[in-house]
Amino acid sequence: MIATTPSEPSGELRIRPEQALQPGRADARNLLIVWYIRKSFYTWLFLGLIGAQATRGTTNVDIDWTEPDKLLGEFLSPLAGLILAVVVRFGSTWVALALAYPLARKHDALLEPRTGFMSGMGRWFDRLHVARAYRSLRWTHHVRQEALHRFGTTGQRVSKLDPIMDYVNISLFVLFFVSLVVFASS
Repeated sequence: MIATTPSEPSGELRIRPEQALQPGRADARNLLIVWYIRKSFYTWLFLGLIGAQATRGTTNVDIDWTEPDKLLGEFLSPLAGLILAVVVRFGSTWVALALAYPLARKHDALLEPRTGFMSGMGRWFDRLHVARAYRSLRWTHHVRQEALHRFGTTGQRVSKLDPIMDYVNISLFVLFFVSLVVFASS
């Protein structure tokens, strides 16, 4: 058995939420916009699934890409919610990565520089990995709270949107399973 003693890391090793945001309100605003768009993924997903379940067997899934009028009609079909959900999820992920990239450029690690064949590409990939880490860090509750705090009373009002979206998403999740039972029995 290995004995371990709990030790408190020094304050210098901890990541403070404000370090994951650039100074000012612009980056905080952009982070919150992308966060709420990303969180709407579940709303669009369950709405799309419920719509597809409700119109099951009544819609044509063959898409005619040659006629623009018919193509527009397909985007207004029940599957549009599913398509929008996928676009929201992937789009918000890439936008969040682009927003985190300046932080990765600003906080380069003090490591020995890479040399040799494709060293420039290697540096870029290293920075991309750091940007992905910042993107993940920026999704945390504490960083979002810091972003909301920068907006004062407006941030307090906007913070109420998060639990509202949680309730809507949970309700739609339950409604989807109810629709599965109802439409499966009919």
